[in-house]
Order: sequence, then structure tokens, then C-alpha cells
Amino acid sequence: MKKLLCLILLLCAPLTWAANKQVTIDIEQMTCSLCVISVNQALRSTEGVIKAKSSLKTRQAVAVVPDGFDNQKLLAAVAKTGYTGKINSVVDIK
Repeated sequence: MKKLLCLILLLCAPLTWAANKQVTIDIEQMTCSLCVISVNQALRSTEGVIKAKSSLKTRQAVAVVPDGFDNQKLLAAVAKTGYTGKINSVVDIK
């Protein structure tokens, strides 16, 4: 009986997991590694952000957030660093 219950829970668990989304933000003003560090800190300290990483090479930041997250919070976090961000894309991930 316990094995059957465990099997049912394991099979149903992925159905209840919420999908996350990956948000890519263009940040044209980033010009140095300190810019990248500032943007990373701002995004990572935003409540609800699961992961965030920015790149000087692409001048973009990528944040992983839960489904239903308000993307304006990400832009506000970027604005706190003195840069202007623009949402490039939002992709559902599993």
C-alpha cells in the first residue's frame, strides 16, 4: 500500500510543479565588469527571482522567475542601478 501511494505521488508531482520563465533584458549602458556586478546584485536581491546573470559581451541580463512574476520588478531593479532595461524576450522553461 505504501509503495503504491509513493508511486502515485511520484507520478503526479511533476504535474503540480509550476513552470518558471526566463526573462532576457537588454541593458545597453553596461560598459564594464562593475556594471555587470551591480545589475546581478540588483536582480538577485529582487524578491521572487530564482536566478539572474548578466553579460557584458551581450549587454543583456537573464533572470529566471516563477510563472506569473511581474517583469516590471526586474526593470525597476535594473533602474535602481542607474541603467535602463528593456524586456527582450520571455520564454517558459521547465
